This record gives sequence, C-alpha cells and structure tokens, in this order.
Amino acid sequence: MPHRILIIEDEETLRESLKRVLLKEGYDVQAVESAEAALPIVAEKWCDLIVTDIILPGQSGLECLKKCRQKNPDLIVIIMTAYATIESAVEAIRAGAYEYIVKPVVHDELKDLIKRALAGKPERRR
Repeated sequence: MPHRILIIEDEETLRESLKRVLLKEGYDVQAVESAEAALPIVAEKWCDLIVTDIILPGQSGLECLKKCRQKNPDLIVIIMTAYATIESAVEAIRAGAYEYIVKPVVHDELKDLIKRALAGKPERRR
C-alpha cells in the first residue's frame, strides 16, 4: 500500500493541484480545507505525512502541527506559507515540523522533499 498524505489547504485551487500531483506520484492522498477537518483523520492514524498551510480558517497550521504531533509523534509534517517569517519558521521547526517551505510551491521541489521525508518510513502493508 502506498504512503498516505494529507493536504490541509484552504485555497481550493492549490489544494486540488497538490492532490493531483501527489496522486500521479502514486501516493494515497486526502485533501481538506481546515485543521478541524484534518484532526479526525490524524486521530485514525490514517496518514504518514501532512502538508499544511500555516494560515487556515479556525486553527492555524502551527496549532494543527502541535495537535497532530501529540496524537502521532512519528507523523511527518511539512509547513507551507506565503507569509514566511523567521519567527514562524523557528516556531514550526521547534514544534516538530520536518520542513518549512515558502509559496508558491514548486511541485518538483515538493515531490523531492516528500520522497526524502518518507525515505526512512516503510510503505504501509495491507
């Protein structure tokens, strides 16, 4: 079974674009628009990796990162933002983010980053 990736992005165009790209790479992908929608999926331990925006409606991506890592400490989380600051980058890494990337997201760079992040995780067994 392929690795499972959860995308948390409130901008529909980007969310669907990332989903298409990662599905083509052979990943099992779910995409949601908010942290609140993501938390039940994480609680089920459905995903191996999350790609999340920092600025989301309701809870921020950083709050989501902290809650997700509490539920599953082995979860890999990549934070993305259009409004990068040193402070938010430091906070994300301290909270356990694998990487902090700046939008616009370059698909090839994200695919490479995800491959590196998942390299140490065995693929799921049926």
